[in-house]
Amino acid sequence: MPLEVEKKFLVKPEVLKAEIELEKLEAKALKQAYLASSSTAVVRVRRDEQKAFLTVKQRASGVKRIEVERELTIAEAEELFELCPSSLVEKQRYYIPFNELTIELDVFLGANEGLVVAEVEFSDEQQAQSFMPPSWFSDEVSADHRYYNHYLSEHPYSSWKA
Repeated sequence: MPLEVEKKFLVKPEVLKAEIELEKLEAKALKQAYLASSSTAVVRVRRDEQKAFLTVKQRASGVKRIEVERELTIAEAEELFELCPSSLVEKQRYYIPFNELTIELDVFLGANEGLVVAEVEFSDEQQAQSFMPPSWFSDEVSADHRYYNHYLSEHPYSSWKA
């Protein structure tokens, strides 16, 4: 079964802006929503400008989770969005090379505007454990369910109390 080994971090925006020129990086506009969810898994539909995917993801907090993904047509994704009971999650994703890894920086839009999260995917748990984050990373939130996109689709960042 395919596994995802990933860590999530909040970002220090002022340090990020001083160190990284986002406008020079590869970026994608993403939108996603959730067709179904249980205590063990979620079923997500996601698309960018050119591709779309249906993903089943283990609903476990932490670094390692099962993830199975299949490509859809854009038209199929748009039709499936209509079936999703939760709100769309929209974000701009930047791809930042960092040593031998790629940091995926998600700048959320719409109801989640103001939230910026960095994700790093690893080949295994040992690589994740030895990871030394850049200076613009803040708190690790890998185990905090509030920063998972499924939670954000039901509880937008704009509705969180300060």
